[in-house]
Amino acid sequence: MEANKIYQNSIFLLANLIKDEKLRVELLNNLDYKKQVIELVNNLLILEIDENCSFKDKKWGPIFGKSLVNITKEKIKFVKPDNKTIDDILSDITYLQTYCFNNLQIARDTLTDESFELSEEFVKENSKISNEMKEKYLKSSEKTVIEPEIVDKQKEKPNTEIPDYSNMAGAQSAQGNPFMGTVPLHPLQDPRFYPYNNKPKYTKWLKLSLAISIGIFTLLFIVLSIFVQVAKPYLIDNEFNSIAGFSQEFQKQWKEFLSSEKVDKMGWLFANSLGMQAGGMGIAYIIIMALIISWTIYTIVQPPKTYRQKFIIPGMTLVIPSMFLIMMAFSFIKGFSYIFGSDVPLSQLSGSLFNVAKQQGEKANFSDWYNLNQSGIKELLSEINSSFNMTGAKVLFWLFFVSLLMTAGTIILTLCLNPKLDRDKISKANHEYQTMIAEAMQGRKYEMDQSIYEDKKDIDDFLAELQNGKNKHNNKNKNDEKDQDA
Repeated sequence: MEANKIYQNSIFLLANLIKDEKLRVELLNNLDYKKQVIELVNNLLILEIDENCSFKDKKWGPIFGKSLVNITKEKIKFVKPDNKTIDDILSDITYLQTYCFNNLQIARDTLTDESFELSEEFVKENSKISNEMKEKYLKSSEKTVIEPEIVDKQKEKPNTEIPDYSNMAGAQSAQGNPFMGTVPLHPLQDPRFYPYNNKPKYTKWLKLSLAISIGIFTLLFIVLSIFVQVAKPYLIDNEFNSIAGFSQEFQKQWKEFLSSEKVDKMGWLFANSLGMQAGGMGIAYIIIMALIISWTIYTIVQPPKTYRQKFIIPGMTLVIPSMFLIMMAFSFIKGFSYIFGSDVPLSQLSGSLFNVAKQQGEKANFSDWYNLNQSGIKELLSEINSSFNMTGAKVLFWLFFVSLLMTAGTIILTLCLNPKLDRDKISKANHEYQTMIAEAMQGRKYEMDQSIYEDKKDIDDFLAELQNGKNKHNNKNKNDEKDQDA
């Protein structure tokens, strides 16, 4: 269970304990009960410090610590227990709820109620014990006159600081807890438990096809990006390389533009012709992306480390390549338009030259301006296209597009064929686990239904197969070392 959820459950359990007058007075009657409540506050310190938990942007450990001091009129040293896990804290919560249910006849719904508004003022209002409450609930030997509340005085504030660990922490932690600080392994964490609805035998081949398709797609993306980036730019001088067909007005604007840029020639990149404004992806980005994809492919094809991994492909393994697939496809979106017949180079060149004209004060709209300069633009484009390997780019784009479809199809197929969680089986496992804990807290032993686990022979066969694989790998390494020594 998530740490923040356990933190919320803990503070509402404490709030419900002090909200109930009987349970509030019971802190004076019952030493064992009081120790468990103190330990619950100690657990808040773990969640606040180690897990950075809070509720409504507040740390509730000091608030409930102060409340307990007000109720008991005792100096209480609150300490952060050592070596305590989230499961241990969950065990303490479950044990205290069961204790109140069995020994104090308090309904579980009363203890888990979260329908009220929890505030610091609410805690303060429920941190007092009146004479009437003492008369009603306090054992006769414990009855005394109520003293004024003194906790707001500086010297009486409860110690909720982290330093100063106490030996009492360990004693309180184990007090009355049948698990002695440990919780039996939940079925979902047990390698013998398989929470899915089927065990496909084709998973190995599905993983292989997924890895191959992702690998080919990534390789083509890298090749296409480098192919575009290494192409030598086409240089356009102030006379348009002696190409006719441009209006006198635009020729003047072009010369003024080059002069303002303080250059004699302007380079036109291969990437510009294909609508890739940044020239594809930078080399550094391509290297990083290749490393991430390589790691993803390795996680897909590596031998399974658990019985579950033998039959499933984890969702995150599909998320990463899917994200990169979308990013890569988007970066070449105009290139796809080009291979499907759109005159991307013409629209890119004419658009760029028109922007230059607009910068130099051109008043005409694009259509009128293009009609005046159409002949020159097309002649210039012909020269540009002949300087670039447009045929090679088109072939690579087709291959990349096919690999894109193949990879997308494989990912979708994997999502469809991947085993789904068996909700009924998980529900039964949770029920068995909760029953075992409840019985253990009553001092009784409960044997969980072993049918929720996989057949022992299947697990043993898998572990033997795993060990054989490790042995072969180790033997290969030893033989390689011997060959090197020889």
